[in-house]
Amino acid sequence: MSHLAHSWPATPRSPQPQPPCSEPEPPRLPSSVTEQAYWADWYEHPDLNLEWHEGRLEEVPVSDPLTIQVYYWLLELLLHYLRRHPVAQILGLETGFRLALPNGQVSIRKPDLGFIHRDNPIQRADTDRSYQGIPDLVIEALSDSTKANRQRDEVIKKDEYAAVGVPEYYILHQNPEHLAFYRATASGVYVPIPLQDGVIYSEVFPGFRFHRADLQRRPSINDLRKDPIYADFVLPEWKEAETLAEQARAIAEQAQQQAEQAWAQAEQARMDVEQERHRRAAAEVRGEQERQQRAAAEARAEQERQQRAAAEARAEQELQQRTAAEARLAKLEALLAQRQAR
Repeated sequence: MSHLAHSWPATPRSPQPQPPCSEPEPPRLPSSVTEQAYWADWYEHPDLNLEWHEGRLEEVPVSDPLTIQVYYWLLELLLHYLRRHPVAQILGLETGFRLALPNGQVSIRKPDLGFIHRDNPIQRADTDRSYQGIPDLVIEALSDSTKANRQRDEVIKKDEYAAVGVPEYYILHQNPEHLAFYRATASGVYVPIPLQDGVIYSEVFPGFRFHRADLQRRPSINDLRKDPIYADFVLPEWKEAETLAEQARAIAEQAQQQAEQAWAQAEQARMDVEQERHRRAAAEVRGEQERQQRAAAEARAEQERQQRAAAEARAEQELQQRTAAEARLAKLEALLAQRQAR
């Protein structure tokens, strides 16, 4: 079952400019019409939007343009809700339903807007031109052109809708003093829906809510999607897309930070490697210098050893020469002494 009926909600009728007097006179309404005749001849009249009550035809009065704007704003809000939560069919402006009242009377009403919850035991087929059950929410755009017209929506229809068990009934008007929102009690009596911080909450459609004052302000959809009261059913995919985009940006920023951190770590590692290479090179230079110094020291030590050995050899040679000289001298002295002794 589609959550939207095929008949689109029409606009509450507003006054139309009167053409020149050449237009034909509107049909005169009979003083009394049977219910059967109403359904056959008057329900879908091409020129008149008529309701029926106990044998009398009643023309649906017109609404002023500002009230129609209020109607359209709330309708758009409800459509957003139903797109998110497809739980109801819509009854359009000229779709009628039969009210068998407890007092035995019968009315056929064409509310400006009606909704049939999917839990309603009587659903409306796509080809039905009327509805055989009781809607779960009825909305009327009030016409205050006459006292009788106001009484029609504010008293008569209110009593009828309560009597047949319509759970919620809203009356719309551009003047906030004429706005009314009713909910049926367990005993079937309408009581005003209490405001909670200025917000109307529906029980028929859980999660559907609106600021009462917004019916006069009528903020744009772009503004509504940013308001926590509406954000979960007015373009939630936009919010979800924004959330995903924000998450993507956060992930990208995190990845960028990680990349920068990795680059910094790599750069630090490169610098550490370069410093280590320089340290190794310096150590190798120092090692070579120390090797050369050791080699030079060893060479000097060897040279000194050789010089000591040569000096020792010369000293030994000189000692031998002195010893030999002393021996010769002693020998000569002995010879001289012998000669002197003779």
